[in-house]
Amino acid sequence: MKSIKYILISIIALFLFNSCEYEIDYKGDLPKDKLVVSSFIEADSVISFSLFTSAKPGTFMQNDFDSPFKSNKSQSYSSVSNAKAELYINGNLKQTLNGGTDLNAYKFSVIPQANEKVEIRISYKDYEEAVGFAELNLQKPAVDSANILVQQSITDSLYTEPIYRVVVYLEIRDNGGDNYYQIDPNIYYENMFENLKLSLIDSELLWESIAGVYQEASANFQSSSNRFGVISNKLFKGKTYKVKIAIPIQSWQMEFNKKGKGKIKGSLNLSAIDKKSYNYLFTLNRYYNAAFMNEPVIIIDGVENAYGFIGAKSTLKAYIINFDFDDYEK
Repeated sequence: MKSIKYILISIIALFLFNSCEYEIDYKGDLPKDKLVVSSFIEADSVISFSLFTSAKPGTFMQNDFDSPFKSNKSQSYSSVSNAKAELYINGNLKQTLNGGTDLNAYKFSVIPQANEKVEIRISYKDYEEAVGFAELNLQKPAVDSANILVQQSITDSLYTEPIYRVVVYLEIRDNGGDNYYQIDPNIYYENMFENLKLSLIDSELLWESIAGVYQEASANFQSSSNRFGVISNKLFKGKTYKVKIAIPIQSWQMEFNKKGKGKIKGSLNLSAIDKKSYNYLFTLNRYYNAAFMNEPVIIIDGVENAYGFIGAKSTLKAYIINFDFDDYEK
């Protein structure tokens, strides 16, 4: 009986300790703020990126352009519009930007070519200089089959209109190397009011030919999303991987557009990406899914002296869709 009593006391104590919350008064030094930048660079394409700064917990964030708050020196500014950005190709300086072309958006006019090495250096005030590289030698991925379907799902009890979803299907034929991919449904729902890109955040994995590839960054929870669509080939090296994903269309948007349900336009893109870009997006996705995980998540940055990544990409448009709901329902 005593042993049972001790077991019960131990169980009760365990629940009590797990339900307690503690405020920790941290007195150590926090990391120095850094620049924040993310950009894929692709051959024969314009190079662009947006620039921000990080901030310590609890700091009020304000854009760094004309603002009534700018005189308050205690504030930290997130968007950066007046940094210096230098573009090097094969070690030679090709262009310098002294400020963003549109607020905190930076765009170079020089377009890189295949097999070139691209380097971007970004300087801003007393922040460390951010340096990113991209080797533009990635081959476009191989796709055996691809498709996009618009399906009617169950009827939403809150609305009179049916619910629709976009289902994408891909067969990726891997060449046997160490490869990293990004599945990008660059698909938009258009109506008379807006042009909304469908997001993988709310998507559902319907099926995959090799379990654990698409959901690897999601701690094997079906409800966790692969919001960036990044996968590695470590489970299907030299094989063909097949995947089917459903992306919902918000029913209230279609109900709001009573004069016509609109259109689905865009393409299903598959990109080969470099390892550092994959590592950043993979670990960032694990961070977003941290509520389902029992271990701390370390985000692996792909740019020197900054947060984020600058990496290479090579994209194949696997399928194009132009779907009109009005034609579908006639």
